[in-house]
Amino acid sequence: MSYNKELQEKLIDDDELDNIEWQKEETRPFIVAGIAVKSPSSSKKRKKAARRGCPCWCKCIGITMLIFTLIGMLALACAYSYFKEVVEQLTVETPQKFPIVYMSEPELYEVEDRVSTFFDEILDEKSSIKDLVLEQDEINGFIGQSDYLRGNLMITFHENKIVEEYSLPMDVVGLPGRYFVGNEYTAIDENSKMVEMKMETEATHEDWFDGPLFFLQLQYLFTKNKEDEGKTMLEVYLEKGSFFGQMIPQEEIDEHINLVVPFMEGFENALEDADDDDVEDIMDVVHGIEGIEIKEGKVVVKAKQHSNN
Repeated sequence: MSYNKELQEKLIDDDELDNIEWQKEETRPFIVAGIAVKSPSSSKKRKKAARRGCPCWCKCIGITMLIFTLIGMLALACAYSYFKEVVEQLTVETPQKFPIVYMSEPELYEVEDRVSTFFDEILDEKSSIKDLVLEQDEINGFIGQSDYLRGNLMITFHENKIVEEYSLPMDVVGLPGRYFVGNEYTAIDENSKMVEMKMETEATHEDWFDGPLFFLQLQYLFTKNKEDEGKTMLEVYLEKGSFFGQMIPQEEIDEHINLVVPFMEGFENALEDADDDDVEDIMDVVHGIEGIEIKEGKVVVKAKQHSNN
């Protein structure tokens, strides 16, 4: 006992001990009456460590994230439920099958080469460019190369009319056993300069709306643009129409907006990320087409002819 007292007095009077050594000593046990006692400061630190865990702000963030996740899942469930109901209104359980046109690789390459040559001659401003003729079997032959569209889509050409028939499986959107079956057409009346477009489905969707999915009557005309070297410009105006059973208001029709303008703006915006040279070539090809004739079983694309000068 006296040995411990003398040792403690020596330690207290030892001026060579620095603060670092004292801090170390605080964490070590000391001897009282032969019993090892832990330093009070060490006990406090252990209590603080025992109280540590996930902070309050961390719990708040976790709860908030959980709430938003649940809300998001609920919104997705509602959206899917609505989407499923819409799809079921527009689809049927019985599919249709259409004739499949098979083409060999050489035949496909020949069509591709014909189209590519036609476009190249427009870009080169050749003096005499032959009409590009595409048979409906050639179009359907390319459709037959798609696993999804093969036997489920068919295009036919009639005099001034294009008809598209389809029976598309809806398993791609998570609805096996349902099919989007219908048809649409685009008809041109050259005498009245009118274009008529209509899309109908096999599903009746009577609980939702009556009539076709959409119906449009468009007036078109060709004009000369004095500001652009007299180039022929196409103008298209809405005369009548409906979407999902809702008629287009007459006020919007009376605005007499040239629909080609927003269409071309959207087309150009879609090409913003493309190479500038590619965009310029595409626009030159579009402007280089004089007209399109729809005949029985084929479509004929005519290019603008350039003089030898």
